[in-house]
Amino acid sequence: MDQTDKMLHIKYVDALKMIAALEVNVIPGGAVFLFIEGRTIKWKSASKTFDLPIFSVGSDLKETSIAVRAMNERRVLSEKVPRSAYGMRLTTVAIPLVDDAETIVGAFSVVLPRLHPIASGFSEFAPIIVELFPEGAFLYMSDLTKIAYIQSSRKFTLSGMAVGYELKETDIAYKTIHSGTIQIVELGSERYGVPVYIANYPVYDEENGNVIVATLGVVIPKAHAANLKDMSGNLSNNLAGISTAIEHLAKSAATINENEQDLYKYVQYVTTAIDKINTITEFISSVSNQSNMLGLNAAIEAARAGEMGRGFAVVAEEIRKLATQSGETVSQIKALTRDIKKNVSEVDKRSSTSLTTSQEQAAATQEISASIEELIHLAERLNTLAQEL
Repeated sequence: MDQTDKMLHIKYVDALKMIAALEVNVIPGGAVFLFIEGRTIKWKSASKTFDLPIFSVGSDLKETSIAVRAMNERRVLSEKVPRSAYGMRLTTVAIPLVDDAETIVGAFSVVLPRLHPIASGFSEFAPIIVELFPEGAFLYMSDLTKIAYIQSSRKFTLSGMAVGYELKETDIAYKTIHSGTIQIVELGSERYGVPVYIANYPVYDEENGNVIVATLGVVIPKAHAANLKDMSGNLSNNLAGISTAIEHLAKSAATINENEQDLYKYVQYVTTAIDKINTITEFISSVSNQSNMLGLNAAIEAARAGEMGRGFAVVAEEIRKLATQSGETVSQIKALTRDIKKNVSEVDKRSSTSLTTSQEQAAATQEISASIEELIHLAERLNTLAQEL
């Protein structure tokens, strides 16, 4: 086929312009159409979503441009332009235009952004993906210098992230581009207002798998997980405080139990001592009765002796008085020991009850302490699960 069959006649330029104007905003990703006459751009039509300001009406093209080369070579040229040329990957096609004498008079060119398949389908899959997360998500895609696409969910968005945002060294996407590795981080609420999980993945050239051309990132809020973590942390701290208090209470209960046991022993000792006192007072009472009888007998014998027994009678009378006083004292001691024994018996009864109660309290405290320990372990497990969310 002759090369001229691949070129177009200049008379079709107006028709090409009309078609270009209709299609420029329909082509996915946008396009720029150019009519070049000689080396000068005479007409341009750019889409709303894509434009190249470097190509302006009235500007001249370099000899190395694809349109000039297509005219020089008298054939249609198609070329993939690297990002280094215009800051983005492009696909451009230039068709030479001839007059009736088949002289090259210009070219008609179309420039298209060369989108990665992921970028081409972003608007289709992104709205679906962000709604799959319980708390919502934010999906974005960057080229090598800025954010190119974003998609918010109904529940979550990042107000500071917009198309055209220039990547900084601190940004996750920037680190992905320059490290060539997946970046996964968790950030607190200080940056976006809520704790978030961010994952960013390198996107490689579809033809050269070793060259990174973009990144794809997802930001997932973790407000619920953070709240759960705070709650579990507070629960753990509170339980730890309760556990400490329970430990002190358990020690106090143990001390009370020991004191109650000692008191019980002392009460038993006092009861035994009172029983011994009663035995002694019984003996004293017996001696007193016998002394009284002896004094009475001595008085009788002194009366029989007459004047000779007068002094002995005085002694006998004193013995009887002493016996009587001893008997009265023994009665008082008996009454006192009865009261003491009654009160000690009541103390013994209450001490026994208190001892049983303190033993039950100590056992209950140990059970509570064991339950608190189990709750602390559960709180720690809850905190671990919250961190894994």
